[in-house]
Amino acid sequence: QVSHHPPVSACYAKSHNFTFWQDIRIKTKFWGRSLEFQPTGKVHLILGEAIDTGMEDHYEWNKVTTCVHNLFGGGQRWVDQYGEMIIKNTNNGLVCKLSFVRASSWSAKRHEVFGTVTDVDGHVIHNLFGKWTEALYCGHAPSARVVWRPGSMPEDYHLYYGFTRFAMELNELDDDQSKYLPPTDTRFRPDQRLLEEGNMSAAEVMKTQLEQQQRERRKNREETGVEHVPM
Repeated sequence: QVSHHPPVSACYAKSHNFTFWQDIRIKTKFWGRSLEFQPTGKVHLILGEAIDTGMEDHYEWNKVTTCVHNLFGGGQRWVDQYGEMIIKNTNNGLVCKLSFVRASSWSAKRHEVFGTVTDVDGHVIHNLFGKWTEALYCGHAPSARVVWRPGSMPEDYHLYYGFTRFAMELNELDDDQSKYLPPTDTRFRPDQRLLEEGNMSAAEVMKTQLEQQQRERRKNREETGVEHVPM
């Protein structure tokens, strides 16, 4: 997270097979019993080993709106996603438009998504449909083929905030990794290490201390006129 007010997140990852980066700003709207998250910004992915040749598949797309319902009062909390996602291949002109259908109170249908893939001339070459919680199909029912399914959830995932296996592994830190990470990596935060080790009370105390130290440093810079220089 590169900014708290407004909330802006950025990331960059590179391997021999892909390069991935994004910068996202979240706008929120509170509707009384629900909270809406509207992301702005683009996600980028380059597939291929020769990243510098300009011949790889470069995809870019936007994120859709997420809404958490039943924040207060009775009823089960549930999440909806809606809006249009446009995925572009900037190298060959292919465009995928996916429409995430907003759930309605008078229908039991939820999580539906449908769309098309068009070529550089705008001709439809694939039809897509499904549910973003179950599977995405290419073609027309009943002969359509599955092109995506969500991964299986880890055991006892409901005890870990519904995290996927990938999300659970994000805080893992071993000696080999730590040699190559910058000192600003959040996995080095002592409160986060305590939380990862299951020491909730100590993690909360440490978090409070760290945030107070951050406020004091910022106040001191403002009083002395010193500009913050990132590491």
